Amino acid sequence: MNTFDRYLLFRYLQTVAVFFCAATGLFVVVDGFVNLDSFQYAVDKQGGGVVKLFALMIDHYFFQSLMILNLAGPAIVVISAIVALASFLKNGEFHPVLAAGVPTYRATISLLLGMCIVNGVLIANQELVLPNVAPKLQRKHGQTANTAQKVDPQFDPKWKMFVSGQSVFPEEKRLHLPQFRLPPVISPNQDTLIAEDALYLSPTLEDPQGGWLLKGVTMDLEKISLSEVGSEVVIPQPNGADVFVNCHLTFSQMSRKTSNYSLMKTTTLFQRLQEPYGSVLSRRSMLSHLHNRLTTPLLTLVGLYVVIPLIIRKDKMSNMQQVTNIAVCMLVLGIVYGLAMGSGFLGQSGIVRAEQAAWIPLVFGSTFAGWLSGVVRT
Repeated sequence: MNTFDRYLLFRYLQTVAVFFCAATGLFVVVDGFVNLDSFQYAVDKQGGGVVKLFALMIDHYFFQSLMILNLAGPAIVVISAIVALASFLKNGEFHPVLAAGVPTYRATISLLLGMCIVNGVLIANQELVLPNVAPKLQRKHGQTANTAQKVDPQFDPKWKMFVSGQSVFPEEKRLHLPQFRLPPVISPNQDTLIAEDALYLSPTLEDPQGGWLLKGVTMDLEKISLSEVGSEVVIPQPNGADVFVNCHLTFSQMSRKTSNYSLMKTTTLFQRLQEPYGSVLSRRSMLSHLHNRLTTPLLTLVGLYVVIPLIIRKDKMSNMQQVTNIAVCMLVLGIVYGLAMGSGFLGQSGIVRAEQAAWIPLVFGSTFAGWLSGVVRT
């Protein structure tokens, strides 16, 4: 990289940081003003003053900023490229480079590198950060990460076991006062397991048999009628008070607030799709989200090569012409991303296949960017 490349890269990353701070700040001001009463109520309930109020709001919006980065990041990546290119043209900083015989696409190669760096940050945020702080992102204003949430009773997809409870605690992955109603294939008498708490144990490489550990079962375990299959599903623990249930219901399925696909790792989505359970609508939504997650970084890179010909055009550049080019560029990008959103809707509704719906905008955008390459200034 030469001096100009480093200069353009720094300017681009600086613009990305400014836009992210502006988007986060705007969200915090508007959302904090609207929900100030909720924070104040939580502070009054816990006991505290202004310092406690600000500490609660800072804790809440710090984690919300990670979600803003995930949602607004792809748009910020492309808009920052527009601003960086427009500012360089306005200040006449591109003319010496082009006059020296450097091709336009070579002169802007550092923007591609900058986009790859920011996309890498977005991917790390999606795969490593958001899944680990998901309980903190699913709380309401003024709540803590371990505030009880409503349970959505579910049937286990494999054994048709009905699972319910009083409340769920996301941070601990705990179901309070659970009830596991055993089907006839497991318990001929259709017994119901009632316990004080149930902890979800995720499958691991050492122990691929995930399930629920019921702690403090309130009934006599010796009186539970189990079939031959049931003895492999319901496993009493040595302490005589706990029971492990090999249930295929995950913790995220027990509450709508904890089943957000955007907070799951890509590997988790793959595992959920490979399971032969779940409704058609749910599987289609997961598949659409998975393909969108794979195509979004590529779509932002395509957006760069749509932006460059529309901003750095062969036409003679006046200040008014530059404003017009920016407006046309924003309009074209709006059409491309509108096509992506509409295609995603068609994929989720089942009108077209989910994978086709996700990749069609990328194919269209790439073709359009190649067609525009003839109008770029060289």
